[in-house]
Amino acid sequence: MTNRKPARVPARDRAAIIAVGIVLVAMLISGGAPSIARGETAPEYTVKAAFLYNFAKFVEWPADAFAGPASPIVLFVYGADPFGDALKSLKGKTANGRPIVVRYAANLGELERCHLLFVSASEKANLPKILQTTKGWSILTVGDMNGFAQDGGIINMVKEESRVGIEINLEAAQRSRLEISSKLLGLAKIVKPGRR
Repeated sequence: MTNRKPARVPARDRAAIIAVGIVLVAMLISGGAPSIARGETAPEYTVKAAFLYNFAKFVEWPADAFAGPASPIVLFVYGADPFGDALKSLKGKTANGRPIVVRYAANLGELERCHLLFVSASEKANLPKILQTTKGWSILTVGDMNGFAQDGGIINMVKEESRVGIEINLEAAQRSRLEISSKLLGLAKIVKPGRR
């Protein structure tokens, strides 16, 4: 019996497979019960929690963003929490060999050791201050509000009919010294700061 190596899937095809997988998960989740009971998570935010996990997998932070090689990727939610229990699904998961830790910030001073920051739509009016405070830090800022990426955030999750799409502000990512995988960039709409 000969040992055969599995065929490698080209990068473009892997990106397409990832996109199809995300869409299938979104379709399965959104086909759930029409009403959401108290304490349950809206299907949209279950999908967005999965997106946050994938962002952690497809973004590379500079080495000096971490205290050491085994330090976790710290995900903070800032503002009103729209995820409900959905972020509990990230407990015990790793991305790029690092555990993911979820925290909730009450003030901007807590964000200095953050790697992935979800800015809640409840903080839309405070967005300029948040982005100014985190300027120069290697933080992947993520939101789901109109104009988030154009206003200086890095990734915006946008609802497009029945699915979630993403917008990426590549200039903001570069200023934060973050490297976004071409697989993720291939699924996104690239936006320029200030252009809507």
